[in-house]
Amino acid sequence: MAPTPDPDLHPLLDDTLASEGAHGLPRRSLLQLLMAGGALAGLSPQALAQAGAPKRGGTLTIGADADPIGLDPVTLTAFSSYDFTALLYSGLLRWNAEMKIEPDLATGFLTPNETTYIFRLRQGVKFHNGQPFSAEDVKHTFDRILDPASASPSAVLFAGIKAVTVIDTHTVKFELKAPSATFLSYMATNPNGVIVPKGVTDLKTKPVGTGPFVFESYEPNQQFTLKANPNYYEDKQPYLGTVVFKFFKDQASITSALRSKAIDMTWFKDPKVSAQIVKTSPDLVSAPGKTSRTFPVWLNLKAKPFNDVRVRRAISLATDRRACLQTVLGGSGKVGAMVPESQVGGYDGVSPLPYYKTDVAAAKKLLAEAGYANGLDVGDYIVVAANALDVQCAQVLQQQWAAAGIKVNIKPMETAPLIALWLKGEYTMMSIALSWSPDPDAIVSRLLSTGSQGKGIGMADTQLDKMIEDARTILDNTQRAKAYQQIQKHVAEQAYMLQIYQYPLRWEAWWKYVKGYVALAANIRTFVRTTWIDK
Repeated sequence: MAPTPDPDLHPLLDDTLASEGAHGLPRRSLLQLLMAGGALAGLSPQALAQAGAPKRGGTLTIGADADPIGLDPVTLTAFSSYDFTALLYSGLLRWNAEMKIEPDLATGFLTPNETTYIFRLRQGVKFHNGQPFSAEDVKHTFDRILDPASASPSAVLFAGIKAVTVIDTHTVKFELKAPSATFLSYMATNPNGVIVPKGVTDLKTKPVGTGPFVFESYEPNQQFTLKANPNYYEDKQPYLGTVVFKFFKDQASITSALRSKAIDMTWFKDPKVSAQIVKTSPDLVSAPGKTSRTFPVWLNLKAKPFNDVRVRRAISLATDRRACLQTVLGGSGKVGAMVPESQVGGYDGVSPLPYYKTDVAAAKKLLAEAGYANGLDVGDYIVVAANALDVQCAQVLQQQWAAAGIKVNIKPMETAPLIALWLKGEYTMMSIALSWSPDPDAIVSRLLSTGSQGKGIGMADTQLDKMIEDARTILDNTQRAKAYQQIQKHVAEQAYMLQIYQYPLRWEAWWKYVKGYVALAANIRTFVRTTWIDK
């Protein structure tokens, strides 16, 4: 059914939302948010025109390049799981095709003051196991996220929540410690803000959500199968009867499967591969992503050599970022700061950045001052084995750093153990790229000395902590952009981590008989729910 405005909310709107809310949305935008929806909610006019009349049933087969690493959204750390959680779970809010926030399990919200959000919940929604969705599930979810025992990566994102209170079965109140410019963005983002059922404990292998598809089966390294949720709240959705993810370990296998139509859609990590296959296959739809992926080098500051800022600055000066960009990506990206250009507000517009200019002589001088006149052996430089572009960039960096007397041993590692080491700070040097995030705070907060990751790598910069915490409370987007520019300059000045380049995370491609699909900047296949097959 199409979402309808909640009649109980409109009188309150007249009293409490006469001016702009804490989230910066004018009252008219809030009314649009409350009343947004429809069977194809979120689709752009262009997509609707391309789509035609939906056909029901059929199977969509997607070529995937990585298995999920867990399916419990509260504890997820890996991007490879997001495609699956996006189809299994729903949140109170969600992003539409234009990456604007709209209602999902909530019909709307009120903000009686800058630190209070009251959500009215959609009625009649059920979890896949038949359990009715209610405000108790919302409270349970956020209690789990904020419980230290859960070790939830989302805990730092929602650390500003003071209390979650159940008002009645279909109304829940969030009270924040301070005004937050990030709260709604995180709430709309899967998996961070999605709701899990109270009383269900084994979500890691047996996911239960309210999303458009229901978990059917999973064969590691083979395929993951989803079936249409017959009780999904949006009328007629999903159109597909079955969605099958088939797993491939290399780009050549994915390319072959797409050409033979053994799969209907996929994405490519390498822009050169994507350009070639689309060029030779005119019946393929190509959707190059927006610049959303950053490739950083994470440094552990707890011990030698990176506890010395001179060493960190030296390795930054020994890095030729533009050469990396050209060699690895053929220029399909850009040199930039921590926050990619796909973020709203121009947060990446920082130029020039301290210690970004390549200067090998200056790097050697700083190393000598730090006591490494004869060079430095850093030890292992850990990278994701499954991402050939990341390994290639690490090899380029290894050669560049050697020119300044800095030696590293490249150590490719499987994703799951690598992420575990990264989150705990148990490494000297590591590259693990960041995908799209709903807010720049999600990126820079990894360097907070009060957060688990920051503590793990030995961050102890109270000035930076304050800059990050203050930026969260700035509600004016232009002023927020300036704040994040200053944060990124400070990080570059101290060389806490090295940002090499940024580029689109994936280049998507699908056959023209796949209709109604929309590729997102987030590179998550949310709009499989509006997709159908027209063969």
